[in-house]
Amino acid sequence: MYEPPFTRDRDANERLAARECDACGWVSFPEFRDICKRCESVGEWTDTELEERGTVQSYVVQQRLPDEFETPLPLAIMDVPQTSGGDPARVYGLFTETDPEHIDIGMKAEADFRRVFDVDGLPVHSFKFKRPRGDRL
Repeated sequence: MYEPPFTRDRDANERLAARECDACGWVSFPEFRDICKRCESVGEWTDTELEERGTVQSYVVQQRLPDEFETPLPLAIMDVPQTSGGDPARVYGLFTETDPEHIDIGMKAEADFRRVFDVDGLPVHSFKFKRPRGDRL
């Protein structure tokens, strides 16, 4: 049965739900795959949830985007720990409320649940990231 992608990924988008490979511990977020990207095993996965704070590993600043996106828009690759411990997930995140000049590799970023865009008039919610309130410049 066909399932729209935003419905299929709803848990990941609304709860920072991820899956951990039982064979090697790699954490998949948000994609749910049958084959592990790291060890290529076709094995068992354990559901896990991620913390709401991560650490920026790399970033770019998008300057030209469709009207529904904020511009300039920082996009970052972050390591986000699991709530239960283990390897962190490598997460791709949009930023909001953060001046692109104030993003640095190694800074902490906090998840913020928001309306991201609309599809056929229906809102799609997910997490964006921002500099934690106490760390804002």
